[in-house]
Amino acid sequence: MKTAAVLWCRNDDYKEDERVIVCLNSMVETFDEVWYFDWNSPKEKGSLLWKIQDKLVKTGKIKHVIITPEVAKQLNPYPDAGVINGLLPPNIVFRRTDADWIVTTTMDIIAPKKELFDNFLQKANPNTFYTLSRRDIEISDLEFYGFENWKKYRDVLDKTSQERHLPAMVTPNDKYSLINCCGDFQLAHRDLWNNIKGFEENMIYACFNDTNVQKKAVLNGHELEAIYNIPLYHMSHKGMANDGSSPNKQKYNDAWDWVEFFEETQNTQNWGLNNIEIEFEII
Repeated sequence: MKTAAVLWCRNDDYKEDERVIVCLNSMVETFDEVWYFDWNSPKEKGSLLWKIQDKLVKTGKIKHVIITPEVAKQLNPYPDAGVINGLLPPNIVFRRTDADWIVTTTMDIIAPKKELFDNFLQKANPNTFYTLSRRDIEISDLEFYGFENWKKYRDVLDKTSQERHLPAMVTPNDKYSLINCCGDFQLAHRDLWNNIKGFEENMIYACFNDTNVQKKAVLNGHELEAIYNIPLYHMSHKGMANDGSSPNKQKYNDAWDWVEFFEETQNTQNWGLNNIEIEFEII
């Protein structure tokens, strides 16, 4: 049984280096394969991963994809759509990885311990779409403990933190947002991701794509389940509330179109850029 995680970021100091290092190293420890997409980093800075690679655990698990500003503009030409497209990275991976179980997550997450995650997967249902509920921590507390000591701090948190039960609903008939910020750790079997054709690539703005993909799972005959007893941690972000709101999000997808009234995918047969060769380096 092979596992994969998908993340994306940009070298613009919005995500502090220490946060990204802790996140990536935790993912490398837990998953068999970690896809990192550096999306639209300023040309003069280059990939964020190159900047921090001396502090990453190098095991050959990381697949590093660089989307340059020129390519990013071609893939997402709308000027008000934001600097990162968070839908294409997971879709690209769904169509290319041979991993059995795939998680889409964010650069703010400390992954759960491998043994806990793997034990869960031994009994997981390939026809169920899972959302694992994060537990919120202050990044300043981790900084005080020492970013390099993140494993020891996670041990402490695993013994002292509480499950996060925070329901959400974005439209009157939304039965799909099982928890608030459901997109921080979404897990499904590769066959399920491909059956629903991944994320909707026309959702070019911020928010609701994670709820939409869970509704897609239901529309295609799959079950939804929220998991609370596998500890994973969300590092707080300056300027961003724990509900996911951020001044960096200038325009939002329409929840009525993409959640309340959504009925079928708009993705083409080439979703995930399946007709394009994607290059990556292994680290």
